[in-house]
Amino acid sequence: MHTVTIEIPDELSKEEVSLSIAKHLYEKELISAEQAAEVAGVEGKEVIENEMAKDRAQAWLDYQSRTARSVLDEQIRLRGYRGINKEELDRLRDELDIQEPFELLLSQLTK
Repeated sequence: MHTVTIEIPDELSKEEVSLSIAKHLYEKELISAEQAAEVAGVEGKEVIENEMAKDRAQAWLDYQSRTARSVLDEQIRLRGYRGINKEELDRLRDELDIQEPFELLLSQLTK
């Protein structure tokens, strides 16, 4: 195992930082739970597994408490959606030049 020296701000404890690093490496499946416990300086892999379970539970609660609007806004941001270009949509519609009645087209979808 490698040794790494990290300078951390005074407001963070060595234990907090060690546990955070250990959990991250364990979550990425780069080290085992036993190795994560060693990195964090705690006894037993159960500590790491319990901490991960708490993190997942909190993430789930955060996920569940999102509003529909926040989910929509997040998807718009992630996908870079900028809205419909009406002129482009009209051009594509005219280009297709569909002659069949709308009802016939719909009935073909349900067969």
